Amino acid sequence: MPRRRRLTIVLLTAVLPVLPYLGADAEEQSVTWTNIVNATVIGNVLQKTGGFDGVDDAGATSQQQLTAGDGYVQFTVGETNTFWLGGLSNGNQGTGFADIDFAFRFNGAGSADVLENGIYAGGDTPYATGDVFRVAIVSGRVQYFRNGTFLRESAMTPTYPLLLDVALGSLGATVSDAVLGFTPAPSPGAGFIETAGSPALRPRFTRAQIDKFLPPDGAKGAFTFPAPYNTQGVRLTNASDCAGGADCLWYVGYSYWRNMNNHVGSADMYIFLGTDPHNGGVGPILLRYNKATDVVETLGPLFATGPFSESTGEGWYFSGSHPTRMYVHLVGTPHLRRYDILERQFETIPALDLNACPRPAVCPAAAAFIIQPHSSDDDLVHSATVQDAGFQRIGCVTYQSSTRRFRYFATPESYVFDECHIDKSGRWLVILETRSDGSRQNRIVDLRRGKATTIDDFNGALGHLDMGFGYAVGADTFNSLPNATILLQFPVVNTTRPIGPVVHFNKRWDIAAANHISHGNARAGVPATSQYACGSNASRVSDMADEIVCFVLDANHNADGSLDVLVVAPVMTDLDAAGGRDANGDDYEQLPKGNLDATGKYFLWTTNLGGSRLDAFLVKIPAERLNGSQEFSEVTTQNSEPCGRMPDHAAPRGRGGSGCTVTGAHGSVRVSP
Repeated sequence: MPRRRRLTIVLLTAVLPVLPYLGADAEEQSVTWTNIVNATVIGNVLQKTGGFDGVDDAGATSQQQLTAGDGYVQFTVGETNTFWLGGLSNGNQGTGFADIDFAFRFNGAGSADVLENGIYAGGDTPYATGDVFRVAIVSGRVQYFRNGTFLRESAMTPTYPLLLDVALGSLGATVSDAVLGFTPAPSPGAGFIETAGSPALRPRFTRAQIDKFLPPDGAKGAFTFPAPYNTQGVRLTNASDCAGGADCLWYVGYSYWRNMNNHVGSADMYIFLGTDPHNGGVGPILLRYNKATDVVETLGPLFATGPFSESTGEGWYFSGSHPTRMYVHLVGTPHLRRYDILERQFETIPALDLNACPRPAVCPAAAAFIIQPHSSDDDLVHSATVQDAGFQRIGCVTYQSSTRRFRYFATPESYVFDECHIDKSGRWLVILETRSDGSRQNRIVDLRRGKATTIDDFNGALGHLDMGFGYAVGADTFNSLPNATILLQFPVVNTTRPIGPVVHFNKRWDIAAANHISHGNARAGVPATSQYACGSNASRVSDMADEIVCFVLDANHNADGSLDVLVVAPVMTDLDAAGGRDANGDDYEQLPKGNLDATGKYFLWTTNLGGSRLDAFLVKIPAERLNGSQEFSEVTTQNSEPCGRMPDHAAPRGRGGSGCTVTGAHGSVRVSP
């Protein structure tokens, strides 16, 4: 039989200024309790010490309030055998359970749910002593979390001001470590942080809306994405880059191939893009972007004539350390070659020549061509997929230039070769292979010790991925979280799930925001958990914009276990628009597949803007929003001319000045004059 309610109110109030936001160094405050009824505060613990057991005749509220914007209240469960409620409320009318607008209810038997003004609202979850619960305002919506995991979003709209309100039923019930957090309003250019899995949706921009914020009349140059992004973008190409304004631009090759040079220490960044010479283009072209002025210059084709001028540029990439060196290859050839973008000259000796691989001692006699090449950041180790004369993928080759050593990894029986990828240190090789039923496996090879470890897809074998120094970050398609991305560190210590922590996941299964992972900003000598990656995708989901997002590679970045996602910019691609020339209907040519530069401050992708042509864009990554991310250190130069800078008076084929030496993470590199 329920006991009758008794209400004895003892008000202990204090006057405190109400602040809508706190500074970046004080975004979270420990709660100062007020309106304390039949309870006692000792240290950071509020406990019911009076009234009746099982009756909502005790409680307290926070002195601090959230008066505008986003924020949260958070508290820790002290025990599992007491009954109480806690959450956000507009004002305080007493100790009743129904007085709290947005509350977690703890039933005293290890089960919790959500009550909103006393009405059950879902969110059922188990709980244990020490669990951390949060009720948050995110983009104006109320969301509920347990230990950083999203549980539900309320259909009700909150009314400010909001405070932490606790109603205690059981004698001895405790609430520990209560805090109220304020999320400062994002400054222009800062993007914004949301929690991985957040259900908050943002509409797609229409073509008319896009035209309003891009530079007028299709001009190249800087612009600002509108709220809520507020990031700085740069348009790199327009109709003038294609004869007759045709749709000539090829998509950016892939998220792990760098289209931007290592521009550290220079005012200029060089970018290469592919254009179709059979559709108004001139083959691969070189652009120069000034980071200080946002001026974009098209410097013309990288190759005036010949087979390289016919290439799409897919599979080409800039060196990780040398500012003017590119790696290029042609489909149906055995060579990976280095090319100086300013001198317009090849190095005499190929970086990798499959013909030089000893046969049959190392490479099989059928080895004919290479595709999908990759190189370590110090330019010493290279990998590539090997094809036979019929263009069938048959295995992987690696080449260590300092020792002139080839290694070959054949495809196991009953498997089909997909690709292989050397990490940025040159030590670790990841091989992706599939069976006829579509299942996948990874082979991780330690090239230093010759040891291989195999992981199957059920246990977390990676799909789309990029490599760091001694680790990979990529898609775990069998993870229980939607479209999860995990960090896989080498050597692999466990081949059964979990093989690595989840560092990002999506709102829903039909949204794959970070589908194509890019980690071109990986740094040697820095733990993976102190770094971040970005990703992009395009879809036909109607109620959510496709976006460029970034995330730290530290699953323990937040004390409550939640994962931060930096939302940077909209992709602006319409997969049903004509731009991008998706001839075979698989959307591949229109997908952004964007990539990060070496500093992690710029992201490059291609988009059709919902129109009839594909164009290239940059967005500046506000990485400072990812707390704990480390800036890429600028290299120094030994002359007054920025390293790799093409003098204004030089023709596109001219020389790159007097030369310089850059000193960075991989030592000194001489840039030839």
